[in-house]
Order: sequence, then structure tokens, then C-alpha cells
Amino acid sequence: MIDALKGGQVKTHRKDIANILENFDSPASIDRRDTLLKNLLIHASETTPYYQKYANSKKLQDFPVVNKTIIRDNFEAFQSSLYKDKPQFQISTSGSSGTPFKAYWDKNKVLRNRADTIYFQGITGYEIGQRLYYIRKWLSKYKGSKLTMAMRNIEMVNVSDFSDDYLANLIKTLETDSSTKMLLSYSSALRDICNYLQKIKAGPVNSDITSIIAMADELGDDTRIKLNYYFNAPVHLRYSNQENGILSLQLSQENNTLQINWASYFIEVLHLDEDIPVAEGTLGRVVVTDLFNYGMPFIRYDTGDLAILTREGAYFNTSSVFKSIEGRKMDVLRDTKGNVISGFSIHHLETYPEIKQFQFVQQSSTMYCINLVVSQPVGKEFEIIEYFRDFLGSDAEIKIAYVDEIPKLNSGKRKLIVNTTT
Repeated sequence: MIDALKGGQVKTHRKDIANILENFDSPASIDRRDTLLKNLLIHASETTPYYQKYANSKKLQDFPVVNKTIIRDNFEAFQSSLYKDKPQFQISTSGSSGTPFKAYWDKNKVLRNRADTIYFQGITGYEIGQRLYYIRKWLSKYKGSKLTMAMRNIEMVNVSDFSDDYLANLIKTLETDSSTKMLLSYSSALRDICNYLQKIKAGPVNSDITSIIAMADELGDDTRIKLNYYFNAPVHLRYSNQENGILSLQLSQENNTLQINWASYFIEVLHLDEDIPVAEGTLGRVVVTDLFNYGMPFIRYDTGDLAILTREGAYFNTSSVFKSIEGRKMDVLRDTKGNVISGFSIHHLETYPEIKQFQFVQQSSTMYCINLVVSQPVGKEFEIIEYFRDFLGSDAEIKIAYVDEIPKLNSGKRKLIVNTTT
């Protein structure tokens, strides 16, 4: 109703997103995406000091790849002169994997992001007005007023408070809340919830949950199976970041590919050491061009994340999707010969019921440590070590360390992979 009173801007954006994606290979969709990219490049080169030298550039590849450090060191130069004196929304990251970072969104970018959220979550089964249990670390900058959160029907669940008593109360609340609801949560928090339910030998939770969206890091198949059992709801993995928004989301339950949001971004997957595209099916850096942030253009922005691009399993006809998101380049796992190993392999540890939390640490080119938080001794240390040695290399030196807790980052997430050699 509020959007309607303001001219239906979010509704217009949502319709545009649907037209682009649902008719992806149509001439109209192709032309719309080309126009969005062309207009952004023209705007940036004409109004943004950092990009003025590229005023005569005709294509995206003429523009440089940038990252957080470059933007932070040239912060004023990345801001459009047309928007510096207009109201803008400041976004910031917690600095979980490095130095905190901030940027600005203009009003239209904020509206587009809302429309992206409404559209993609709608495909997963969530409708505006349904209750949303949002599980994250609730820093003060993310909290709205009690009235705002109530109007948006959002229940704030804080991962900082995940004691057994807190989780018991959360499960009780989900069971007594008769409303239709969705869970939006860090993947690590969902693992913690499943481990708690398994520990108390719980059966299925009687709660009307339409879908579960996991975010921030990969989710293992074992946790997916547990979530389906305990909550009887489909699980969708989301890949997004604070500075841009929703980049992709797993829309189908038939496969685990993540549909890229081509309506609002142009995404490249580039070589690890060169600014050239990698072949389909090859691991590369995720580089994002945000088509709607005119206040502070993000053009060929290296997110620091790694992914594999494919055309198999696309939700929208002929579009490329992410086969997998492999986490951050600074935390990538490598074998003893230096080859990148899929971080998804460490989710094998979820198959051991004694393991509550885990973290894989690469200490050198051949030395690795697996930190485990357990409810009781695993007793299969040799089996675990041999499993990982099979693909890390026969010369891999792997040890297991039992710890009391895997520390949380400032954001409330836990790192599953730490590489101290990079």
C-alpha cells in the first residue's frame, strides 16, 4: 500500500525484473539488459571522477576491474557528481574477512533491491505479509524500530545468543506460532539448529514454514536433509553481499545451481590471476557490475568470491547460473600441488553425528589442521584424515584438533575454511 501511494515504483521494478528473467532469450529482454549496461557506463564515465578517463570506451571490458581496496582508497572519486548532494543510503560490511567497507546506494537502487528481494523470495514461496524469522547477528545498524519490524512482520533471531536455552525457546516459538512463515538464516546457524535438534533427539517441528533460505556460506547435503526432516520445507541457498544485494538464489529443488540475477547485475567469472573470462565449468573470480547503483557505480567489482559458471540447470531459459559458490579467494583450499579444491568437500564432516562444529585450516602448502567441536570423541580420526588426504595429496600432513568453540566473526558467521598461507 505504501508503494502504491508513492507511485508503485517497487511494483514497476518487480515487473521489469520478471520481464527480463522470464523472457531471458527474447529480443526485448536482451535489448533491455544491453540498454541498462550501456546507460550505466555512459553515466559513470560522464559523472564519476574515477571513470571519466573511460568516456570514449564502448564496451564493459574497456573498464578496469576494481576491488574494495581500490574503492576505499578512491572513495570520493567513485561517487557520481549528480548524486553527492541527494539523499543516499549508506551500506557497510562488518569486515568479517578484512577491513570494514562502506558504500552508498541512491534511492532508485534501494527500490530495485527491494523489488529483487520480493521477486526472488516470492519464487521460493514467500509472500509479503507472511512472518519472516530472520536469523543473523543483529547489530544496531541493521535493526529497525519495533514498529517497523512489526509492520514488516520480521522476527529477529540473534545468532549471538545461540545457547541451548535460546534454541529451545526458538523451537517452542516456531511450534506455537500458527502463522505461515519463512526462515532466512546464515547457513552456519541452520547447522547449529539441526545439531541441537539432533542432540535432544527431537522429531519433526510442527510449524507452518513455507521455505528456508540459507545465506552467507555453502550448505552441505547432510544439513539440507536434516532441515527437510525437521521442518518439512524446501531449502534454498542465496548468494548476496551487503554492497550490491541479491546476486543469485537457488530457485529449483531439482538441482543446487543458483540462478543469477541478470535483471539487476552483469556478472563475469574471471581467471584467478588475469582479468580474462574462464571457460564454463572452471573456477574463477566473481566480478559484478551493478546496473542500478548510479550514486556510486560498481563496475567490474571483484567481490573476492570464487564460483563456477554453467548453463546446465538454469531456472530461466538459456541463462548462465552458478554451479557452485566456493567462498572467498583469501580462504580457498588448495591441495599440496597448489590446485584449488572445492570447499564443498569439507561438508563430509557433517556426516559424523558427534561433530557439532568444524573448521578446516590450511597452514602451509602441505600442512592442514581440522578443528572440531564434538559432543563425544569421534573415534574415527584416521578415517577422516585418509578421506581428505585422498584429494589433498599423499604428502598432506593432516592433524585433528579438538576445541571448545569455533569462533564467530564480527558478523556472527563462522569461517569453515581458513587459509593462513594467502
